[in-house]
Order: sequence, then C-alpha cells, then structure tokens
Amino acid sequence: MTVSHYLQGLGGLPTFDFPERDADVTLPDPAAVAWRLSAPTYCDAGDEQWEPRFERFLAAVDTTRVRALIVGGWDEAYETSSEGIVKALVDARDRLPALEAVFIGDMLSEDCEISWIAQTLLDHSSNLQHSLTQTS
Repeated sequence: MTVSHYLQGLGGLPTFDFPERDADVTLPDPAAVAWRLSAPTYCDAGDEQWEPRFERFLAAVDTTRVRALIVGGWDEAYETSSEGIVKALVDARDRLPALEAVFIGDMLSEDCEISWIAQTLLDHSSNLQHSLTQTS
C-alpha cells in the first residue's frame, strides 16, 4: 500500500503542523486543531528529533486544551519502535487532560514504508476515544 498524503485532520479537527525550531508562526487555538508533530525519519546531525520536538510543543502550547495529536515520523522509524513516543505521551498524560484522539505513524512512503514502521501500541487513557497506528 502506498500512502501519498498526510492526514488532513483527526477527531473532526483540521491538521496543524507544529512548526520547526525558530519558525515565526502564530500558533492556533490549541483546541481547534489536530496537532501534527513529526521529525525526519532519516536524521542528519542538526535535525530535531521527535522527543525534543514534543518537549518544545509542551512548553509552547496550552496542552490542557489539546484534543488531538498526530505523530508523524521519528528517527529511523524503520528500525526504532514508537516506544519512546508512547512513553512520552503516557508521561505527559496529566498535561493533556482534554486529549481525545491520537494517531501514531502518519508517514508517506518516502518517509517509511508502512510495512517497515516499528510500532508500539498505546493503551487508552480515561479521555482517549481514538488511538490509531499506521501498520501493514
């Protein structure tokens, strides 16, 4: 299966890509979008990896109002499972009380072939209504 476009929304909300470091972007209302956080799957030395990007997201956004998160790529998603991402989400659950939907693995075939994505399942939290992962 070839995936040719990223998710356009989740949980009835349009997607907003959390910006790169030092980008001059006005952030939207935290509850009005599905926040997409992604890092390059083939990282170079200066690339921001997923966990630091997530920490920056937690510091920049009123996460108590975030309703949906889309996880795109992470470093070497074809060899490294999403376990670190799942742990980061679980560790931040108290900071994300309104979170209702999570999608892990929003990648194009150029990022990582679906059958290569190393996934870890995310158990539902008390408010989580949708937990999806992209796998073969």
